[in-house]
Amino acid sequence: MKVIIQISEKEKIPMGNVVGSHVAREDDVEAVEIVFLESATIATTKIDMIKPLLENKKITVMACKTSMEMNNIKKEDLLPTISPTPQGGFLEILRKERDGYLYIHV
Repeated sequence: MKVIIQISEKEKIPMGNVVGSHVAREDDVEAVEIVFLESATIATTKIDMIKPLLENKKITVMACKTSMEMNNIKKEDLLPTISPTPQGGFLEILRKERDGYLYIHV
């Protein structure tokens, strides 16, 4: 199974770390994508905020391109393993759901 997780609020980043890490530990989960949107996008620039997610090989972290623009975050500001979504984060989530990913909103 594949899972996509949305984290939109800065206050929910710690819970996103817990949820993402726990979901990735499940034997039947092969991939987890976590998309940071809105105020939570700041986490994609600070390793101490999302270190547990970056240490897990099953987890891919992305930053919402639209939220990056709204928060004046440039691609160069992102941590090395993080990419911006091709378009907005919600479109990334819709595409992944269409591809069979299960959706969790933290």
